Amino acid sequence: MTSKQGHLERTAGDPRESSLHNVIIKQIDEINASVRVFRLEIPDGRPTIKFLPGQWLDVYVPTVPKAGGFTITSPPSRATMPGDGGDDKAQAQAPAAGNGYLELAIQKSPDNPPAAWLWQPVATILNSRLNVRVGGSFVWPPAGVPLASLRKVIFVAGGVGINPLMSMLSALAEQLEDSRLSSGLEVQVLYSMKDPGPPREARAMLFVERISTIFASSAVRGRMKLFLTQDGGGDGGGDEQDAVSCCNGVRVPFSRRRIVIGDVEEALGEGKQSSVVYICGVPGMTDEFVEALTSADGLSMDPRRVLFEKWW
Repeated sequence: MTSKQGHLERTAGDPRESSLHNVIIKQIDEINASVRVFRLEIPDGRPTIKFLPGQWLDVYVPTVPKAGGFTITSPPSRATMPGDGGDDKAQAQAPAAGNGYLELAIQKSPDNPPAAWLWQPVATILNSRLNVRVGGSFVWPPAGVPLASLRKVIFVAGGVGINPLMSMLSALAEQLEDSRLSSGLEVQVLYSMKDPGPPREARAMLFVERISTIFASSAVRGRMKLFLTQDGGGDGGGDEQDAVSCCNGVRVPFSRRRIVIGDVEEALGEGKQSSVVYICGVPGMTDEFVEALTSADGLSMDPRRVLFEKWW
C-alpha cells in the first residue's frame, strides 16, 4: 500500500527559498472547532519576510522533523518590519504597531504531525518559535498576463482553499486603494464550505467577515457569494438561498449547494478574454473547473488566465 505523500514530497518541484526564517507564535484565534488562525511574528532585529500573495510556508515545528505546508493568508505588507526600507506604499500598509507578521489558517488534522502539534492547547504552544521557508508558484499577480488587460478577477475557493485567495484579495484591495490597479477592476469571490447550520455566525466561518469588509470598502468593486454544502460536499437544498449577517452590517447571500461551473461562467459573463480565474480546492473540484474553463469543448480560456492549486 502506497503511503500518502507529505507536503515536502508533493511540492518537491515547486520554487522555494533556500533560507529559513525564525518566527514566534504570538496569537492564536480559534475560528471554530476545526480551524485556527495563527499570527507568526518576526522577531526583533530580523528583516521583512518577502513573499507573493498566494505562497505557502514550509513550517518546521519543535519535535517534528519534517515540515508541514500551510498557506499564508495575510498580504505581504503585514510582514514589513519597522524601518526596514522598502517603498513608501509598503511601509504605509505595514502593521500600525509592532513587528511584521505572517498569518496562517490551519485546519485540525490529527494525522498531519505538524498540524497536530499546532492544535495542542493554546497555552502550551503560544510564544513558541518556529522555522519557516517561503515557496509556491500559485500567486498574484498572474504570470504572463498584463495587469492593464484585466477587467475582472474571479476567485473560486472550496473550504480552506480560501487561504491563498485571502492573501491575494487583501493585497489586491491594497493595490486598488493606492491606485496601483485600475479602479474599474471587478472582483468576485465564489466560496464553498460545509454548512455550519443555524445560526450561521459569520465570525465562525473562515474569513467571511474579512472578505465582506473588503467588499464593503469603496476601493473594491464586486461581491462574494457563499455556497454551503452538507457532509460529503453534497447539496443541502438545491438552489435555496438565504444570507449570513456580518458584524459590519453586510448580508452575504448563500446557496445551499456546491459551486458548479455555471456559477463561474456567470461570474465571467462576456469578459473571459479580459478576466483571470484563480481556483483552489480539493483535486476533484479543481480538475473539473480547470478542464471546463480551458478545454476546446468548454470555454476555451487561455490557460495563463486560469490558475489553480489543489489542497489535500
